Amino acid sequence: MTHSVRLAPGQRLLAAAVVVAGLVTTVGPRAAFAQPAPAPAPTTPVDDPLYACGKRTGPIAVTFKPETELKDLITWVMGFTCKNFILDPRIVSTGKKVTVIAPLKMSQGEAYNVFLAALSTMGLTVVPKGNVMRIVESATAKSETVPIFKGGMPPNNDQVVRYVLRPQHSNVEVLRAALDGIRSPAGNVAVAGNLLIITDYASQVRDMMSLARSIDIAGNSDGIYTIPVKYADATQLATKLNEILGVSATAPPAAAGGKAGRGGAAGAPGADDVAGAVPTKIMVDDRTNTLIVVSSEAGYLRVKALVSRLDIALETEGGAAINVYALQNALAEELATTLNNAFGQQQQRQGQRPAGGPGAPAPPASPIGDGASLEGQVRVIGDKATNSLIIMASGRDFLAVREVVKRLDQARRQIFIEALILEVQINKQLNIGSSSHGGYPTSGGDLILGGVQTPDLRSLNLSSLISATGLIGGLIGAPLTNSQTFLGTSIPSYGILFQALATQDNTNILSAPHVIAIDNEKAEFSVGNNIPYKAGLSFGGIGLPANGQSLPGSIGQNIQREKLNLTLNVTPHISSNDAVRLEIEQETKDIGGNDPELGPTWSERKLKTQVVVHDQQSVVIGGLIQERDIYSVTKVPLLGDIPIIGYLFKYTKKGKRKTNLLILLTPYIVKDQLDLQSIRERKVRERDEFVRSFSTLNEMKYQPKIDYRRKRGVVEEINRSLLSVEQDLEIMRGLGEREGVRDGAIDYAPSNIENPDGAR
Repeated sequence: MTHSVRLAPGQRLLAAAVVVAGLVTTVGPRAAFAQPAPAPAPTTPVDDPLYACGKRTGPIAVTFKPETELKDLITWVMGFTCKNFILDPRIVSTGKKVTVIAPLKMSQGEAYNVFLAALSTMGLTVVPKGNVMRIVESATAKSETVPIFKGGMPPNNDQVVRYVLRPQHSNVEVLRAALDGIRSPAGNVAVAGNLLIITDYASQVRDMMSLARSIDIAGNSDGIYTIPVKYADATQLATKLNEILGVSATAPPAAAGGKAGRGGAAGAPGADDVAGAVPTKIMVDDRTNTLIVVSSEAGYLRVKALVSRLDIALETEGGAAINVYALQNALAEELATTLNNAFGQQQQRQGQRPAGGPGAPAPPASPIGDGASLEGQVRVIGDKATNSLIIMASGRDFLAVREVVKRLDQARRQIFIEALILEVQINKQLNIGSSSHGGYPTSGGDLILGGVQTPDLRSLNLSSLISATGLIGGLIGAPLTNSQTFLGTSIPSYGILFQALATQDNTNILSAPHVIAIDNEKAEFSVGNNIPYKAGLSFGGIGLPANGQSLPGSIGQNIQREKLNLTLNVTPHISSNDAVRLEIEQETKDIGGNDPELGPTWSERKLKTQVVVHDQQSVVIGGLIQERDIYSVTKVPLLGDIPIIGYLFKYTKKGKRKTNLLILLTPYIVKDQLDLQSIRERKVRERDEFVRSFSTLNEMKYQPKIDYRRKRGVVEEINRSLLSVEQDLEIMRGLGEREGVRDGAIDYAPSNIENPDGAR
């Protein structure tokens, strides 16, 4: 059999083409396997130190005749190398021949590689035995002691070697089946545990490793890994990682990773590595705040690298400090409740998952104030004793919350409300009438008696004259005989009384209550008297008196008291355009009358309304106009209707009462301290005028004592503002620079199989 090998011109490398041209009667034609392309900058092969000698160091020319035999090939090699060769005569007897065409000279190492290529073309190879190279059949070389490689890359020649490969991601059986398909007829791929033992030509092994590197990518096998989260919330971090990596329950890891470009700098992982470095599932253990990752090792390393970038200690989380802020105007407890409700709603919105899929972007943090967002948990407690807020938050969150507190802790607007209650009452009454009687004793001892009596004037009861008022006149006769016997008391024999009384009451009541109130706060004003009155009689019980109690059978009077107050309740609501909405409750209680038998009567006036007025605008919020005419006649029928004479038989009462009530209200919005000063001066002036109207009152001017050392002027206000800014700057400097997330690619480990091209 004749084999031909031709080296292409211009090449100083291993043969670029092997031409087989020969036939043997017992052996059919054998195909030659193509070798990988030469490296761009190969190193010149040199002999091992074991075979090094000083024989022929210059370029070597290939001057073989066509169909060179094995002995001639060995003789040519021994001319430039010190290697010793042993071969079985049966190999020579096969008559294998080869044709080598190499027009250019080459180095010793390159010439030796040509020798190995020629042997492989003939189906032979060399097996090192100490300092001897034994030439054997390539098919039986796999059972020989060929060179073993446990790492690195075998040389690019046609010497049979043995390579131990440890896959990192792929299953060894899957990888063995793939490599077995590209081995040479002389090669062998065996499995030993989780290792692959490859025996084949060195150049063929390099091709197998290139294929194995493409197969041994992340994602072919999954493990369970735990990543403890120290600072962040594991649940939120897992959600964010699922969105970044595109992990879902339906998509396989290889597809979830998306497409990755193959270009980039040397050392960047390829598209297969990136697609395989996606975890299958990311779960959370809430109790230990730990991430549980179901993934390959590369996916685990990728997730761990992401977690190390995101799980950083921030002073903005968890309420790193306790701060105290003293309020100037607002109430601490009310403001603390308002802030906690606002912060709770914001955190609740941030904790809600967006309506989109796992890849949908998360909603931005809800701002507070003018764009200031909270980064951590904030809790506010109001201290009633000092009217201060205890704010548990980080430094930056405290500054953000303090800006909101300053906006809310503003001096609330005040309003001075002046009410005017005008009431005029006119009461006229006329009482005119008479009372008469007459009696005559008969001879038989009987008593004849007749007359006209009225409730207010009785001629039979002379004691009624004591309480009678007005013009009183009349004629009373001598005591009537036998009246003591019949009536139990002595009465005049005749009597004529008449009464005429006219009364007129004019009442002008002016009530001007005024009160100052805070915006949206209820103000109450009440002034009046507490008067006593007789409510009835009490009768003593039976028994001996004790402890100051009344005697048995005694009669006492029950004295009760009644509050007669003028009450004004106002709740103002001031708008931005100086319009005022007033919620008004006004109540007045006074004596309406006094009955000798039933006791006093009360007159009440109550008003509850709402009104909208502008600053310093007077408005009528209520009023009452009442007119009452009363005509009452007590008379004897028919006789009381006779003109002129009828007045002797009747008693007439005429009454007329008029009432006019008007309630006015005027609000004055207090915009600054000058308005309060103006109101004070006006009220002091009114008080002085009232005092001067009574000459009997001693005048004493009211002059408040002012300590100007405690008053703050414009310069002091500017100084306090500057001090506040300096304190803010000092706090910011104390917080230092904000620690953020480092940018750059997330590194993870690709396959550990050597790359034949030299790149990792």
